[in-house]
Order: sequence, then structure tokens, then C-alpha cells
Amino acid sequence: MSAAGATPARRSRGRQGPPLRGSPTAGPVGGPSADSAAPATAIAPAGRAAADGTNGQVAAATAARPATAGAAAGQIGAPAAARGPARPSVTPAEAALAALGSGGREWPRPRSCRMITIANQKGGVGKTTSAVNLAASLALHGARVLVVDLDPQGNASTALDVEHRAGTASVYNVLVEDQPLAGIVRPVADIPGLYCAPATIDLAGAEIELVPLVAREARLGRAFADYDASSLDYILIDCPPSLGLLTVNALVAAAEVLIPIQCEYYALEGLEQLLRTIDLVKSHLNPALYVSTILLTMYDGRTRLASQVAEEVREHFGDVVLSTVIPRSVRVSEAPSYGQSVMTYDPGSSGAQAYLEAAREVADRAAELGQTG
Repeated sequence: MSAAGATPARRSRGRQGPPLRGSPTAGPVGGPSADSAAPATAIAPAGRAAADGTNGQVAAATAARPATAGAAAGQIGAPAAARGPARPSVTPAEAALAALGSGGREWPRPRSCRMITIANQKGGVGKTTSAVNLAASLALHGARVLVVDLDPQGNASTALDVEHRAGTASVYNVLVEDQPLAGIVRPVADIPGLYCAPATIDLAGAEIELVPLVAREARLGRAFADYDASSLDYILIDCPPSLGLLTVNALVAAAEVLIPIQCEYYALEGLEQLLRTIDLVKSHLNPALYVSTILLTMYDGRTRLASQVAEEVREHFGDVVLSTVIPRSVRVSEAPSYGQSVMTYDPGSSGAQAYLEAAREVADRAAELGQTG
């Protein structure tokens, strides 16, 4: 017989012939081959494996049983560790405090609510980032803080994960339609004691719609006058990058101004115009207004320019400038895309630590000025 004719006969005997005695992988007639028998045995019911214990397959079933039990955790026969008590959950605020290493100690709280406008007509200097992270740091240490998003871009609302889609009740409705401020304030989920008054894209048209209204510069101040802020320690107003009516409303409503200054040359060019605007508002609309804080942001210690700008600002403004500088940090930039401040997103980063120290200075200055109870 030729080799070609013998080959089908061998294959037929290999497929239909009797299994080798004692072979643990052998199957019934017409069943799977030896290479696929082990997986078939692994998924066989436990009763079937027990019934076939006399033909050597019980060994394969026993070997596969731990994997099956692990896949069905909680069933009889599951490891004892899986039935143990669950660990208590840790909130984002608690995790942030543990990573920050501040021990959760409450900082000095002001005797009455401090209203601080964060303004600079130059864009990209860290107004929103500073507002959000200073507010988060203060709230983590016992203060009750409201962030008022006055920027039509709504970036502060995004960073605090507060709904601000078009049509949502927002600061626009307060300024233009005289809705009460209390009706739009929302709590921030991850940080107890932190609240946000969101901004929507509707606010972009407020600059024009406010023009014909009576006392258009004092609309926000009037809303705060009707709002019960007795339970709050801080109100931080995040302004748009302009000196229009929205920023003027913020300057009229607040007593303090915090100016973030980017440690670059161009950041100093528009500072004179901002200070002139503040003086005009103080002279005609809000005599109590003053620049209480200047915060140096985006500091790059590798460049000589950053050090020169910091020195020049300190020489000109003196003790108003916080001793803490905010370094450039990728984590600070990433955090808003996750709907978080950097304090909860990566509390161990250099940016989070810097904002923590800056917020501590803001809180301690209230005690130095006799504003704490």
C-alpha cells in the first residue's frame, strides 16, 4: 500500500479509535482531540467532574476548580479573604489632606466674609487656576468658600465640575434678569464647604445687555447685598480677561483685589492699566476697594527673566506680594480636564503644594489684619 493511501486510515483510527488507557486528556468517541480536552474539562460542571472521577479526568477538573471559584467570588468555596469586611472608603478631600501633609488643621477664619475679586485683563496669567485652587485649599482647611464664575468661558465651573451648559441658571440670569444669587449656587461634590455660582456662554452677551440697564456697574454688588453670606468665609470672583462691565461689576462688588501676575515681561505691560481702572472704581463707585494680594504665577526658576520680574514686582508692591510663587506645573494644567482642582487631582505635585502655601498666606493675613474672630 502506498503512503498516500495509508494516511487517511491512520487519521481515521486516531479520531475514532479507543483512547489510551489512563490518559487524562482522552475524550469520548467523536469528542475533541487531546489538545482541546483540557479546556473542555475545565469548564465542565462540578457534578460531571465527580461522576467521571474513575477515568482520570477528576485531576483536570480539580486543577480547574480554583479558577472557576475565583471567577464567581462569594460562592461556597471562595477564598476566606474575599468574604472579609470591606475597607472604609476615603473621600477625595480626605485623600488630598493626607497627601498634602497638612494634617487637616483649620486655618484662621475671618470674622466676616471676605470678598476677593481675582482680576487681570491679560489672558493666560492664572486667574481661573488661582481662584479654583485657592478656594479648594481654603475649603479643605475648614473655610466655607463660594467661587463666582464671571468668565463666559466657564473655566472655573469646568474645573469644579459644576453644570454650566447653555440654558443652565447662571450668573447671567443674576446680572441681566435679577434672579437671586442663592438660586444658582451649587455645591462642589468632592470638597465639602466649597460652592460655585456657574457661568454659561450666555454671559458673553451680558456686556452689551448691561449697557442700557440702570446702575449697570453695580448689578453684581446688588445681588450680593440680597444674598445671605453670613455662613461663608470667602467669596472669590473669577473675572474674564478684560476690563469691561463684567470686571467692573466684580470690582464694585468686592473690597479686595487679588492680581495674578505671570512671571514674564508682557505680564507687566498691562498692569498699569489695571491699576488705573482700580483707582477709578475706588474714586467713583467703591471707596473700600484696595489691592490686597499679588500672586506670582508660572514661575520658571531656570530663566533669569522670571527672577527679574519677581524682583521688580516685589520692589514695587512690597508686602502685598505673597512670598509663595506658583511654579509652572503640568499637573495644574491637567486637572481641569478631569473636572478637578489640582488639590484633589494630584495633591503631591509642586503646583498643589505651592497653592496650599499661597492659600495659607491668604488666611494668615486675615489674622494679621485683625479680620479674624
